[in-house]
Amino acid sequence: MTWENGIFGMVGKEDWLSVPFTPPVLANDPIDRLFGNEKTDNIGARWDEISADQLIPAMAQFHAFDTEAIKSVSPVLTQHYIEKGLIKVKQNQSERMQQLLKQGVVNDDAQYEYVIRDGIRLARAVEVRARVAKNEALATGQVTIGENNLNLTIDYGVAAAQKAYTIDLGVDSDVGSQLQAIIDDARENGVVINGMLTSGANLTKMRGNKSIQINRNGVNASGKFISNAELNAYLADFGIDTVITQDNVYNANITDIDPTTGKPVVVSRRYYPKDKITFFSTTPNGRLGVGLWGDPPEVVNPLTKTEGTNVSPYVYIHQWTENDPAVLWTKASALFIPVIYNPSTLYIATVTDTGA
Repeated sequence: MTWENGIFGMVGKEDWLSVPFTPPVLANDPIDRLFGNEKTDNIGARWDEISADQLIPAMAQFHAFDTEAIKSVSPVLTQHYIEKGLIKVKQNQSERMQQLLKQGVVNDDAQYEYVIRDGIRLARAVEVRARVAKNEALATGQVTIGENNLNLTIDYGVAAAQKAYTIDLGVDSDVGSQLQAIIDDARENGVVINGMLTSGANLTKMRGNKSIQINRNGVNASGKFISNAELNAYLADFGIDTVITQDNVYNANITDIDPTTGKPVVVSRRYYPKDKITFFSTTPNGRLGVGLWGDPPEVVNPLTKTEGTNVSPYVYIHQWTENDPAVLWTKASALFIPVIYNPSTLYIATVTDTGA
C-alpha cells in the first residue's frame, strides 16, 4: 500500500469514506431506545418539519362549490441556530506515528490499521458528545453548550412547571400520591405518561420505601425490600410500563496530561444525573426524539470536500498537513442537534430523601 500524496500516516479520502461511521445502537446504552439518529442535508429544515408535526392540527372549513378556498397561513417556528451544533476533535497524527515506530510498528499495513482505528476513535468521541447532549435534553428539557468560547442554551420549549417537580423517595414518604400528582398534571395537558428514566439508586430507594412495600405485600412487609419485578408491577399500576435505568459514565476530560505519569487526566461523569427522574410519554414508535446529524463545514469546503461520491457519513474524517511545524492532523467532525418530538411529553423531577 502507499500513503496519500506520499505523506506518512495520511490515508486516502476514499478509504475514510469506506469506513461506516453510523452511530451504533449500543446494547448497554438505554437512551438508544428513546432517541434515534437521522442524517439530513438540512438540519434546520428537518427540525422545523418535526416541530410543525407536533403543532395542534388546524381546522379547514366547508366551502360552497365554485368558491375560492380559504388560504392557510404557515406556522411560525423558532429560528434554529444550527451552526452552534458543530462537534469536532483532532489528533496530532505525526506524533502518534512516531510513537508507533518507537514501539516497533514498522509494517505499512499495520501502521495503516492504527491510523484507521485512530480516526474511528475520534469519530467515537464526537458520537459520545452527541450522547451527552441527548441525556441532558431528557434530564433538563434543554441542551447547554458551554465549551470552547460558546455559551448557548438550546431550549425545546419544555414548560418551567414541567421541570420544577420534586419527589421525596425517603423511606417513610408517600411515593404513590406524588407519582399520581405528576401523572394528573400531565393529563391536564393531554399527555398520558407511560415511562420513566432515572438512576439505579433511585429505583433502590423506591424498593426500600415503606408505602410501596405495604402496597405490594401488606402491612407486615414494611421494612422489607421488594424485588425489581414487584416495583415494575407497582409502577405499571400507574400506567408506567417502561422503566429505564441510566447509570453509564463517560470520560469528560482527556486533554490534560499528568506531568508525573505522562498519562491523560481523565474525569468521569454520568450521562444522566443521579438525582433526577424524567417521566415521559413516547410516540407510537417508542421514541421521545431524534438526533439530527448534518454535514460539517469540511464537507462543502472546496479545499476539503471529497469529489465524486454519494457517501454521506454521520461523522466526517479529514486529514491535513501543516508546514511549520511539520505536522499531520487527523480530525473528526459532525453537525449534531438532538430534537425532542413534543416538549409537553417530559415531566422532570428532582429527587429528595427525607430519611437520608
